[in-house]
Amino acid sequence: MPHNDVKRYYNHDQGIQTLKVSKIITPLTAVVIALFLYQDIYILHFYFTFWYRFIPIMLCIVYFLLTLSLLKRHVHYVIPLYTLLLLSGIIMILGIAYRIFTNPLYPETFLSNVSTGIQTVFIVLFLIASGARRFLPIVYTVPLVLFLISLSFNKQLTSLELSALSNPIATTLFLSLLAYVFESMNSREFALRFTVEQNEDELNQYKDTMEKELAFASYLHRLIMPLKPPVPSISVYYHPYHNLGGDFYDFIPLDKKKDRIGIFISDVTGHGVSSAFITATLKHYLVVGKKYHENPQKLMYYLNEYLTGNIGQNFVTALYCIIDFNKKELIYSNAAHYAPIIVGKDGNIHELEKTGKPFPLGIIKKRKLIKYSKNFSYSTIQLQQGSKLVLYTDGIIELYNAGNPSNFDTGVFFQLLQQYHLLSSADMLNEIDRHLTSQHGNNYINDDICVIVVDI
Repeated sequence: MPHNDVKRYYNHDQGIQTLKVSKIITPLTAVVIALFLYQDIYILHFYFTFWYRFIPIMLCIVYFLLTLSLLKRHVHYVIPLYTLLLLSGIIMILGIAYRIFTNPLYPETFLSNVSTGIQTVFIVLFLIASGARRFLPIVYTVPLVLFLISLSFNKQLTSLELSALSNPIATTLFLSLLAYVFESMNSREFALRFTVEQNEDELNQYKDTMEKELAFASYLHRLIMPLKPPVPSISVYYHPYHNLGGDFYDFIPLDKKKDRIGIFISDVTGHGVSSAFITATLKHYLVVGKKYHENPQKLMYYLNEYLTGNIGQNFVTALYCIIDFNKKELIYSNAAHYAPIIVGKDGNIHELEKTGKPFPLGIIKKRKLIKYSKNFSYSTIQLQQGSKLVLYTDGIIELYNAGNPSNFDTGVFFQLLQQYHLLSSADMLNEIDRHLTSQHGNNYINDDICVIVVDI
């Protein structure tokens, strides 16, 4: 923020503070000065002080009226006018004191009263000055210096007079210095606070913008996922750790009747925007590589070829399988992902063997893959009527509770699959979700979770 802007806002802030103070102080000041006028005329018989007192009284009344009208809309006028009011009060006191000091008719005993009056007014004005504090050194010093100079040309000051004047002079100098220090501290504090508030505002704006963009990005990210499985026998449980997750799945109908369905599931390293970007890249290559959808092995080769060198230090574990519901046949190829699970109709768990060598996508170039001809191989197995096929990512395995590893390992996961094996795929996932919530609370997710269950 430019320095001029800080100064402008500071002046505006001080004007508001002074306006608040002056609405209370100015009418009280007029009353006090009026009491001084009463004292001068009826007690001390100083009739010459009438105009000295009258002018500040009228200035107080005018300024007070302005604070109720004009100054509400023109705050920048507050401090100059308030400074003028302070100056008039000081000149009033000094003018009266000068007349007393230079008039031989008045005894010197009045000097102490005048001195006390000057000192008191100075202190009161300093306490109520608020935003006009920056002008107080000038407001205090100039009239007093002029007063002392005029005295030096009119009379020889006695020791009593010097003693009487010493208090207001010392008070004036002290308050001038104190006003400068206060103003300096106040301006620095405001500049720091203003900078912090500006940074907070900018940060909040940036945060709001980022939240909106992340929400929109999350919406777009969910769009690349299937809105629902292509057939009722398939159910999905998907929960990203952040708005943007690194787990990805997709369904590819391979015929019009949807008797053959291709299922792709993957887990990108990390979370957030970068992982979500890679999942979007996976979606793109899956769509473009349509000719490989009938061959899981070739699809893995194809995806690896395009991902290697294009996803930085990240890598992707993935599994692609084809389910033939008529033949009860499963063909799958695995790239370092968790192997599929078969839950038999009797509840027994069978974890299928991983195909090929445990290399994920995106780390081995094509020319090196030739050395590992079986890296992306495939397997074919027969499925039993009434069984279930389960595909999942590591989020369902690596759950944490309050920063400590939980006991929700593969064993517990398999036990839940056995416990609910008689339920439909959708009901099974609902029961697993309720179990997770009961064990770990509503905020149990510390990683992307994706589980796909297929009723055979």
